[in-house]
Amino acid sequence: MMKKTMTVLIAVLVALSFSIATVAQSQEELKVIGKVMKIDTATKSVTIKSKTDGAMVVIVMEDAALLSKVEEGNKAEAKYIVKDGVNSGLKLRKMSGGC
Repeated sequence: MMKKTMTVLIAVLVALSFSIATVAQSQEELKVIGKVMKIDTATKSVTIKSKTDGAMVVIVMEDAALLSKVEEGNKAEAKYIVKDGVNSGLKLRKMSGGC
């Protein structure tokens, strides 16, 4: 009985370790640097065209006040995490000089 209980306990611990690793990976902070193409205050989002690959990245800012830090046409940097399939913005700042 004890051997069976230990086997089940080890299996549960292994399963938990994999699920914790998956959650940690999904909360990885990402960054995009590029040109602000659109600011949508109604949806609290900013669209940035990445300078590295030209991809259009739409980020929904958790703090809508951050949108006032940039204007369309500015070079900017945004830091975000992917939460429930949405790019959820953490930081947004205007870049000075060349981007």
